[in-house]
Order: sequence, then C-alpha cells, then structure tokens
Amino acid sequence: MINVNDLASFPQVCSNYTMKAASSSSIVALFSVTLASLTCVFAAPSPIPVPVVEQPSSRDLTPGDCVSLFKFTRGVYHGTQDDSCVNLVENCRFTAADNNITEIWGVASCVAAATCQGVTPLVEMVQCTQTEVGSSVTVSDAPEIVSLDYNLYASIVGECAWQEGGCPITQQNYIDFVYGTLSAIATDVYPDVNNVITNWWDFITAWTATGETVPYLNFNDWLHYSNSQ
Repeated sequence: MINVNDLASFPQVCSNYTMKAASSSSIVALFSVTLASLTCVFAAPSPIPVPVVEQPSSRDLTPGDCVSLFKFTRGVYHGTQDDSCVNLVENCRFTAADNNITEIWGVASCVAAATCQGVTPLVEMVQCTQTEVGSSVTVSDAPEIVSLDYNLYASIVGECAWQEGGCPITQQNYIDFVYGTLSAIATDVYPDVNNVITNWWDFITAWTATGETVPYLNFNDWLHYSNSQ
C-alpha cells in the first residue's frame, strides 16, 4: 500500500480531472489507496536539460597553428620544398583574402598551388590569411568549396573542353598550366620539371586512378576529397 502522506507532494493527472494536493489528514479520512486501485498517473518530473557542447570545426585554426603552417609547411609537399610553389601559395592566399573570395577553385594560382602544396594545407593557409587580414568571408573546408570553374579547366586542356564529353588533362597540359600560372603571377622562380611530374602530377594520377590523364570530374574530386598534404 502506498503511503497517502506521500501523495500530497506530487501533481497528479487523473483520467478526467487533476487531483490537487490536500492535507494528509483529509486524505486518510476519506480513503486509502492501494496499487491495484490507483487510477491516477503521476506526472513525470521535467527532464534535466543536457548542456550542448559545441564541437570545434576543422577550420578552427589557432594563431599557433597558422604560424606553424607558414613556417614549416609552406612550399613543402611529400617532403620536398619548392620555392616556386611558395610563390603560388602566396599569390593564392592573398588574392582570396584581399578580394573576399571563397570559390578558390576559380583562381588559377589556387588550383596550381593545391597541386604542389596539397589541398588541405593550402585551404588552411587561405583560412589563416583571411582571418589575419580581417576578411569578411572565410573559405570553407575543401569538401564544401564550390566546384572547379569549368572555364579555368578549359584554359588547362584547350578547346576540346567544349566538345561533347570534353577531354581530360594530360601531363603536358598540367606542366603548361603550372608554368603558365607562374608566369602570370610574375614569379622569378620556376620548378624543375622532374619535380612537377614525379612529386605533383603523379600523385594526382595515382589518386584519381584514371591512367595517364585526368578528366574534369576526377580532378574536381581530387580538389575536394583527396585531403592531400
């Protein structure tokens, strides 16, 4: 049998009415309650709110992270440092930061820099720079960046890009793109072509697994999902 003295402290929701708390002596005088005859359902206590802990995004780079990126990572890809790549990275990050650009796969120096620096560190360097200069926008992480500008892709492969089905990037297309982009930003340093092929291009073809050439969709996927670094 339930002690009726305990009932007075609970709000009770019954089938057709709500029984308000009364004095224990009045309740005892009127009736006793057993588990079998109890028809009221006690209202459950309100749940205790669980605090929501916001998880930091992968883009929450600290000033220390940024210093480390620029000091130890800039221009280094697969253990090989290249000054021409540094120039591509510098042009990319300041072009994006100074012009509030988030669609960096529409900037030639950014696309070229991604292939010699790695997508992940390049995107992080752009994010650091946009924060540093107080840009009104911040580039998203690689998977969320807008797709590679097809006009830029066409400038890499040539007029065949506009034919039905398009055409893929060849090794020579890629070499010409890298050197052409370096010339366009007025660099005074150019890479060894052997490094361009073995340390930059070959890693793209290995990831895309499309043979000796790389179609638009596969190169676009590489820019978004390769996590190259």
